[in-house]
Amino acid sequence: MRQRSIIRLLAMLAAAALVATGCTGGDGDTEAEGDRTEQADGGDNDLVVVGALEKPSGLDPAKIYEKLASDVLFNTTNRLVEFPAGETEVGPGLAERWEISDDGLTYTFTLREGVTFHDGSEFDSADVKFSLDRAMNIAHPDSASFLLDPIASVEAPDPQTVVITLKEPNTTFLSRLNYTVASILPSDGDTYTAPTAKIEGNADESNTYINDETIVGTGPYELTDYQPGQSITLEAFDDYWGEDKAAIQTVKIQFFEDSAQLKNALAAGEVDLNINELAPAERSALENEDGIAITEGKGARIRYIVLDVNQKPFDDPKVRRAIAATVDRQRVIDEVFEGAGTPLYSMIPTGFEWAYADEMSDIEEELTGPPVKFDLWYPLNKYGDTEPDLAETIARSLNESEMFDVTTRSADWASEYSSNLNTGTYAAYLLAWYPDYFDPDDYIEPFYSDEGFVGFYKSDKMNELIRAEQTETDEDARAAIFAEIQELAAEDMPFIPLFEETPFAYHADDLQGVEHLVDPVQQARFWMLTR
Repeated sequence: MRQRSIIRLLAMLAAAALVATGCTGGDGDTEAEGDRTEQADGGDNDLVVVGALEKPSGLDPAKIYEKLASDVLFNTTNRLVEFPAGETEVGPGLAERWEISDDGLTYTFTLREGVTFHDGSEFDSADVKFSLDRAMNIAHPDSASFLLDPIASVEAPDPQTVVITLKEPNTTFLSRLNYTVASILPSDGDTYTAPTAKIEGNADESNTYINDETIVGTGPYELTDYQPGQSITLEAFDDYWGEDKAAIQTVKIQFFEDSAQLKNALAAGEVDLNINELAPAERSALENEDGIAITEGKGARIRYIVLDVNQKPFDDPKVRRAIAATVDRQRVIDEVFEGAGTPLYSMIPTGFEWAYADEMSDIEEELTGPPVKFDLWYPLNKYGDTEPDLAETIARSLNESEMFDVTTRSADWASEYSSNLNTGTYAAYLLAWYPDYFDPDDYIEPFYSDEGFVGFYKSDKMNELIRAEQTETDEDARAAIFAEIQELAAEDMPFIPLFEETPFAYHADDLQGVEHLVDPVQQARFWMLTR
């Protein structure tokens, strides 16, 4: 094992101090810590330092819709159902089992007994009803509350039973319940408050119910310290109900300003782990670094361009199709990501072989007249340091065709970019998408439906097709509907899929279980790490 630096030692001492003083619920159970250490294969099981570039904009499940914040919630909260590590089908979570009515509208969940929240309160059905109703009623415009739109009502007839009734059958419903917007919070106490009715499009009112400072859940870790923009500290929850208790006592997430700084911290032993944020140059530099391992995952993060179809020149589908036909996806992958990626000709990733259909690679669309001018926006401080190169390579690829005159422009994610995704401020802009729930529908409904998070594109035909695939239970029949959806998407082209990323985890070579952080479901299960 590498010699740890003095910075890492200071971080460990600080984390130990948090446990000793019991900050925000840390009990500092020495005997339990010893048990966890003995379970490992050897090495220091007290602390793992995770380096990160993405800084959360908050921590409330009813608001956040970001990868890093979601990962924190996956480690500190639970949902009715969970994806077991390495699996792509949901299994039991806070619900031990469930039954679905013959008409597909009623889900009856039987809850676990003996589950305790981090604040010591006991979990029961009232907490489930409170949490789901809260997320739906807050309806924060930045949130993933639309994932819960299929729900007509949530009832708690007794402490161990929850009955959820849907508006119409939805094949994806259980997978949706695994996303963090459905995290279960305590209904007792004053940590979380909720409106009694749905807030309709008023962000200021929604924000009055948001608690971005702390997390109280039932997960394997509890939040013990949060310094916005600097660090997050998680401590193993000794009363966690699950069998897979955290082997690492403390996980400290340390935020960095750029990938070069983060790479140096990894090489120096000040950081143990980073998930998928280093630039290709940093990846190459770490490949032969002593004490560092790189784990390649199986992920489904995609990159794409959003076009505001209500603005010129993108109100013309010929222009949109010409962009999709002209951009050189393989060139982007090779020049910006050193070949790590796969060209994408659908918003559905290629890993969903039964649903994926390429309706775009053979598009031929030529524009006549002067070059079409537009700005291509990209975010800073969100997806790592490759964004300028990504935008510039796309622009060059388009400009060399002489059909386009593209200028790249940027904005900081937290202060500007994230709040302007639906406003029309940017007519063409870059985004990435991690899966919320593991189903091809997660790459269709959020984009092409009227209820999706980007509201420029409207199509009655597309809405009908989406409803059809969501209610269809036969995989072959669903695949046929997805083929129709992708054909229509290629015709209308409101989004231009670019490529799907190859995920990488960079970590100390004595850290085990890293593959569970970069599997297809893309949930960073810190509690499965050992040394």
